[in-house]
Amino acid sequence: MTINGARRVALILLASCAASAASAQTGRAQNGEFVRLDRPAAFDLNPNTGSLKESVQKGQELVWHPKDKPNEARFKVTNMSVAFLRSESGGQVKMTFTGNISSLSYSTLEEVKLNANVRAKGGASLHSWSFGISVKCGDKDQPLTPLTHDVPNDLAQNIFANVSTVEIAEPAEPNFLGVKVQRCN
Repeated sequence: MTINGARRVALILLASCAASAASAQTGRAQNGEFVRLDRPAAFDLNPNTGSLKESVQKGQELVWHPKDKPNEARFKVTNMSVAFLRSESGGQVKMTFTGNISSLSYSTLEEVKLNANVRAKGGASLHSWSFGISVKCGDKDQPLTPLTHDVPNDLAQNIFANVSTVEIAEPAEPNFLGVKVQRCN
């Protein structure tokens, strides 16, 4: 084989390896699918003490599924709780979200983005908080690490005094496709 022939063979092998790698990456991207939240979860809040308001448990859950397959859940969050804790001095309010996550044989490729919308008794929006959670293949009724948000001090007293419900929902952006998931092996 001549030097030019060897170069041609090496170039062909290199090109075929690059094509295989590109094909593998494309295949991985095509294996995933977008899923959407079935419906938001709404929580009524009850004052437990003078400094704590916690959500009333009514079996709320967040379930994600493909748009065209509403009976085929991909992952879910259950046993959720939302709480507001006011400091002793009354100036600071912390909002906490927690729950249990189950992957249902799917994992997310990036964090699941959620919004907590804090509402007054008449439904007026008082505050919102955006946060993210991850879903891994081994998650089966796995407790989430509690997510905590400091309510801005200038809003804290009004929110603590007037909060009636909290709704947990996906972002309401018009170009939001959903959450990309892939099947666990």
